[in-house]
Amino acid sequence: MTRRYLDDFAAGDRLAIPGEYEMTPQRVHDFATEYDPQPIHLDPTAATGEFFGRLVASGWHGLSATARLMVEGRPLGDTPLIGVSIDGLRFVAPVLPGDTLRVEAEVLDARPSTSKPDRGFMGIRVVTLNQHGEPVLTQDWTLLLPRRPAAP
Repeated sequence: MTRRYLDDFAAGDRLAIPGEYEMTPQRVHDFATEYDPQPIHLDPTAATGEFFGRLVASGWHGLSATARLMVEGRPLGDTPLIGVSIDGLRFVAPVLPGDTLRVEAEVLDARPSTSKPDRGFMGIRVVTLNQHGEPVLTQDWTLLLPRRPAAP
């Protein structure tokens, strides 16, 4: 795989993000036990009396799965994903045990740094979808990317 540079992208470009993440009941339980131990994530009986009326995955688990898919999908080739910020994070719909997640991303902008000419910033909209193609998470990432080296 080749390295990708800020100069390779323009607003409207779609980034290829292959892969899926299955939100198995065991993964939902294990993540919630470690990071978000609420009854709506751990106890099917207790969850029926809560807002969603059933067991749901932690939103943070969905966000973590999104990050994993982005890293493993390598949309920037050999260039690492270096995050500067995440804005506008929305938990659009609950992620359920048994859901299979995938990610789509679109370039919002690509702008050179004003203080360091060897790098720049790329804004991307990241949408996490379930197996029905329904969005469950949306967010806007700002990434730090190198600029293409000047020709000698």
